[in-house]
Amino acid sequence: MDKNTLIDTILARPLHRACGLNLVRSADGESEVTLELNEFTLGPTGDLHGGILYAFFDVASFLALLSVLPEDRYAVSIETHTSLLRGASGEGRIVIRTRVDRLGRTLASMRGEAFFQAADGAEKLIATGSVTKAVVAKG
Repeated sequence: MDKNTLIDTILARPLHRACGLNLVRSADGESEVTLELNEFTLGPTGDLHGGILYAFFDVASFLALLSVLPEDRYAVSIETHTSLLRGASGEGRIVIRTRVDRLGRTLASMRGEAFFQAADGAEKLIATGSVTKAVVAKG
């Protein structure tokens, strides 16, 4: 599967569609995705559910890595870490920006930041995350 088809497949996953995942950019070892605050991403108190950030740091990190990963390679998560810094609720969306810190022969390390972006465009940092993936042969 080529990279563009893989990206389309990732964006089409039911969970990703339900959460309003949108790919803004995936190039040069970086990615930016947005998520909607909706019934699928909010917890019972009306704030963003922290597990959503955990899941989408992984997705955003893979999209950053995919932009620099050799065509004959694939990557699978082996470790993730998310630090929640503050809640997010109200009118706005979530923006996650990730970057590849290191792509080696067998491991890749990515990190990123998640922001609550208010309707007026102002951003507040709400979480940081890191993801390590094993780099494997496609097959």
